[in-house]
Amino acid sequence: MALKKVRRPVINKPSEDNNKELEQEANKNGKEELSMNQHNTNSNENMNERLSESFSNTSQRSDAMERIISFGDDSVSMQRTAKVPEGIYDYNIDEIDVRENVQSQYGLKDQYVITFSLYSEVTEQVTKLSLPYNISSNQQSALMMFLGAFKQVFKGQRITMGHLTGLTGQARVHHVTSEAGNIFEKIEVLTVENPNT
Repeated sequence: MALKKVRRPVINKPSEDNNKELEQEANKNGKEELSMNQHNTNSNENMNERLSESFSNTSQRSDAMERIISFGDDSVSMQRTAKVPEGIYDYNIDEIDVRENVQSQYGLKDQYVITFSLYSEVTEQVTKLSLPYNISSNQQSALMMFLGAFKQVFKGQRITMGHLTGLTGQARVHHVTSEAGNIFEKIEVLTVENPNT
């Protein structure tokens, strides 16, 4: 088997001039491929265009950018607005966390923070919503009224809050405005799908 000699150009160090000469030589031979520098330049330009478009779209669509800032004599305030529109949603309870010793109008309270995934048939989008509930055994409390929606599913049983995780059904989101003008979401569970079926 005979070895074939191949002439290869000797490049002492990379330089722009050498790259251009190699590109010209390749183009003469019928190979019109882009060099790595051209690939990198083109892909960087495309990536920069895509990033700037996505950043501008994100900042234009962000609800946080539309919040009203009020400047008083001695203070600055920003009112909270609802993140989820009012309406009927399919829900899933994703998780339930506990916050301890949270300052409330009733003093220090422990809270359950319930995170819902809400699916809107109108927008065909899923939105996450986390709502805090002060832990209270008062039958008129927001927590006990929320738990009342599940009594048909768990009738005659004793459960923990963890048993609610993964439950699905339909719920109505409505808004409540505080005395300070902040707008909060509240959720009313309309139906619960039985997890045993």
